[in-house]
Amino acid sequence: MIRKIIIILLSLVIISTLYIVYIINNPVSPLETVQNDDSTISITYSRPFKKDRLIFGKESDTALVPYGKYWRTGANKHTFIKNSRDIEINGKLLSSGEYSIFSIPSENEWEVFFNTNINYFGANRPDSSDDIISVKVPVINLLNEVEQLTIDFEKDSIFNYISIKWDLSKIIIPFR
Repeated sequence: MIRKIIIILLSLVIISTLYIVYIINNPVSPLETVQNDDSTISITYSRPFKKDRLIFGKESDTALVPYGKYWRTGANKHTFIKNSRDIEINGKLLSSGEYSIFSIPSENEWEVFFNTNINYFGANRPDSSDDIISVKVPVINLLNEVEQLTIDFEKDSIFNYISIKWDLSKIIIPFR
């Protein structure tokens, strides 16, 4: 009898351990790091999928990312930027270093924050006194749906941009 109990408990421990290892190695929202052309700036974030859900919208409509509410700008741990050179965003200097990025989306614009607290893990907004830069950027409505959250770098002859796309929404944050 005791042997059966030990075998059952041992089996449960093994199954649980394998499940945890599987979840860690195969996250639902995989981690990705993107870099700009000269590799001086990188952004690391988790990439959730739309999966037929309402992504941006009213809280009363059960949107995954409700308008006017804090969002980690990704899944799991917050999104963060690491820059090995100073950059200028919205006329403000973001010194070389590592910063968390979070946002407050709305229907027509997002407010995006760069925050010094890089060890923050949570669903609530980090302390606003740690915000270094905030920028409001307009929402660009896309014609084609983006299934998985995508953050990337774009550029034109004047600016470089951090591009954030998901569902039918896109924002671009200009920087130099």
